[in-house]
Amino acid sequence: MTARIQLETRDADVVIVGGGGAASRAALSARSEGANVRMLTKAPFKTGGSTVHGASEIMSMGAAGFGEAADSRQKHYDDTMRAGQGFIDRALVRVLAEEAPERIRDLMSIGVPFDREGEHFKLIQSDFGSHARALGVKGKTGKAFVEALSDELVRTGVQVEDSVSLVDLVRDARGEACGVLGFDTKRGVLVHYRAPSVVLGTGGLHSCFDLQVSTAEMTGDGQAICFRHGAELVNLEFHQVGPALVHPYVQLFSGSAFRLYPKMLNSDGREFLQDYLPEGVTAQTVYDEKGFPFTATNVSRYLDIAMAHEVAEGRGSPHGGVYFSFAHVPPQEMRRVLPNTARWMNERGVDLQKETLEVGVAFQCMNGGVRMTDANAQSSVPGLFVIGELAGGVRGPDRPGGNSLAEGQVFGHRSGKAAALRALGMRGGLAGRGEGATLAESVDGVERLLRGGVPTDTAEPARRIRKAMQGECLVEKTGDGLRSALKTVREVRAEMETDARASLDTLVSALSVRNMAQASELVLSACLNRAETRSAHYRLDYPKTETSLAHSYLVRKAADGQPAFERFDY
Repeated sequence: MTARIQLETRDADVVIVGGGGAASRAALSARSEGANVRMLTKAPFKTGGSTVHGASEIMSMGAAGFGEAADSRQKHYDDTMRAGQGFIDRALVRVLAEEAPERIRDLMSIGVPFDREGEHFKLIQSDFGSHARALGVKGKTGKAFVEALSDELVRTGVQVEDSVSLVDLVRDARGEACGVLGFDTKRGVLVHYRAPSVVLGTGGLHSCFDLQVSTAEMTGDGQAICFRHGAELVNLEFHQVGPALVHPYVQLFSGSAFRLYPKMLNSDGREFLQDYLPEGVTAQTVYDEKGFPFTATNVSRYLDIAMAHEVAEGRGSPHGGVYFSFAHVPPQEMRRVLPNTARWMNERGVDLQKETLEVGVAFQCMNGGVRMTDANAQSSVPGLFVIGELAGGVRGPDRPGGNSLAEGQVFGHRSGKAAALRALGMRGGLAGRGEGATLAESVDGVERLLRGGVPTDTAEPARRIRKAMQGECLVEKTGDGLRSALKTVREVRAEMETDARASLDTLVSALSVRNMAQASELVLSACLNRAETRSAHYRLDYPKTETSLAHSYLVRKAADGQPAFERFDY
């Protein structure tokens, strides 16, 4: 017999789902407009999301005006358009470049301690940037942002509810967002959060890959749920991957790490990079070109390819990478070139003169997502705003380093403000919209999962998804490989939708695996749809970049529930 689960209702003007930098900014900005704001986080407060977890030698936020006199907001705009021309919304990019400096000042005002060199800010020149314009906080910039924003939003009265997982979006009879359905894991109850405005900042789909640089709760919830509700998505075939330290802790390896010419060893203790290089290309040339992320546009691609091949051939390290040795690098040079990494290693008791590091090719960020239809991050579903890594429109095949944190702050602020103004203008009008036309169906879906029997072991289907995505959707892609992975994730999705059973203790994992399968299906379908090689989208069966394909594709749910693609020109 199908179980009944307790359903509660809580009201707000704005409900924000997510706990990273973009969501935290949105919550604070919505509250500053006088809105009653509820913020829901899947992980414990301040601990979830790629903003919090991300670390690299040069993790930073790009904004002009804090150092080089020759730099400007116009040049920030130009750099971003150059990297994503044809695939990104120029109006959104203009807003990003113009407003990023003000958002930096906001962060300073609430105590974010940006790195300095003497009296001046320490500025970083990131990939695809023409000037040093990115500001950081000792390599853990995102964590510093979230700490400061979280403290401020709590101080101003935002109601934070952690350990609440997003189950579904709730829409009214007109198709507009009117809240979300969440599952409070601490109390084992469903909660309908009624609100005229919904802001989703649920992040990427890191957990769909074996190797990734965020936290385990990033399971593509926002992408899957928005697709099921008919939202438009864009650029899903483009995502960033690259070398990352996977043991003894996790961090990206930026280009500066490769200027030290680390030795790359397989499990046999043999240097292998030269085995993958064509005649006339040297390992030093590859290292000199290498940055983060992986790109097929220059010879640095052979490094990622070589690493992935060695792991696939069974010559990798225990944690899915290969071994990097810096034993030949003088300690003082290591501290000069990689000061943050050297400090983190020292804190963990790692002697780089004696020990090797495990480095693998890891998923880092989705460049595509739910399409922002305007500069306030409104999606194609009225009342639903999308921000952070979930959102699409300002990241194409490539993007300047430092833009991701900037996007979160700029569009987080704008979405929070716009969501608040929308809700405040509708106060008193929400009650007439009822409980939401889609709520009953969502609750029924949960109760079907709780219909009794032995709970489904979700570890095995999650493993199948990760193996398929890591093997076929990371570095080298082929039509056959993508179709094989697509078959796997569709099978998992069908199993989770028709046969899965859950208890209250396993409900979140069951919902998460279903979303992993749906989000992976969208990405794999998008990669299969783009029959060319472009930047990190490397198709062995379509090795050329086609000028006729210098445009985006929109993804929508077709009548049969499958993803449908159509050309979209920004």
